[in-house]
Amino acid sequence: MQTNRFETFMDAVLAIIITVLVLKLPQPETATWAAILSQNIRYVTYLICFIIIFNTWYNDHNLFQMVDEIDNSVVCVYGVLICVISLVPYLATWVALYPTSVPAQTMFGILFLATNVLYTISTYLIIRANPYNEKLKKIDLRDYRRYVPVAIILAGFILTYTVYPQGIYISCILATFYWFVMAVMAKSEIESSERFEALFDAIVAIILTVIVLDIGMASLGTWDALFDLKLEFIAYFISFIVCFNFWNYNNNLFSIVNKINGKVIWLIGAAMFVLSLIPYLSLFVAQNFYSFVAQACYGLDFIVVALISIVTANALKEVDKGNVALMLALKSNLPLFSTVVIVSVGIAIGYFFYPPAIIISCLVSIILVWIIPHLHRG
Repeated sequence: MQTNRFETFMDAVLAIIITVLVLKLPQPETATWAAILSQNIRYVTYLICFIIIFNTWYNDHNLFQMVDEIDNSVVCVYGVLICVISLVPYLATWVALYPTSVPAQTMFGILFLATNVLYTISTYLIIRANPYNEKLKKIDLRDYRRYVPVAIILAGFILTYTVYPQGIYISCILATFYWFVMAVMAKSEIESSERFEALFDAIVAIILTVIVLDIGMASLGTWDALFDLKLEFIAYFISFIVCFNFWNYNNNLFSIVNKINGKVIWLIGAAMFVLSLIPYLSLFVAQNFYSFVAQACYGLDFIVVALISIVTANALKEVDKGNVALMLALKSNLPLFSTVVIVSVGIAIGYFFYPPAIIISCLVSIILVWIIPHLHRG
């Protein structure tokens, strides 16, 4: 059978799992740096789960570039793989709540092991289903590097059941880091960016719709009850514009992109990770609108996305040097740099005078980025 519809289904599921992860992050008890840092294990767990899911998609994307067709055995194994990965938000939350719990650690480790084993089995079945595919024949399933993460996690099991309860959790972090390094180091030629664009669109679309879930319901059917939620709605509308602007920027950019590589994918993946925190930070700001700490977290998230976008622009120019339209479009990173400057000024104003100036500066920077090109054309 052809793979197009199956790839679309796989991507949709992974996009939803990635964005659902953020819903499991609890809000800090107070709007202080200390309260935020007390949630460090939650944030680290969210990061490694995001990386492992995104890395699964990345490896799958690279593999399916070479695949001609699949059979039912491949679909069945992938179905089990998707089922296992869908448990990531649940088990990640459990291990974050009880980091010294051996059962929680064990289930978290089994999840990682099962993901690795199932992916290896699915790769074997794909190769078997394409006996005349010369590209697939080059994949060496006996390469010991494929099984280093398994060895790391098994070592973590030994630690957890002997001397150190958090051994599995630490080993999962190390295995994730290993997967990440191997994926980044592997130089892959991307024949088309369409599948990546579809994943990007799905993730941003889900983020946009998830933001609204954090708006509390009006306690009564009155105008006053609705007006009491004004800060939640302000944070929602600004966050919606922030996410839509990020999508619009990349949509316009990729309309003239001819080719990409793994570096570009991972850079945009990093930007999506940072952007995926917007629903979480929107609620944090809405509940602590006049707190500098809450507003600063929102502003820093915005700045990091802009900085990653600058690096991504340079990476695109490197991989697609013959693209004249792209070179002209990315001739200057002034709009992105102006975003960093404006929001940085907003953070300074927020620190000394008025904290909401930070989220307002995010909105102002977006408006200016939209207006400036039209002024130049005029």
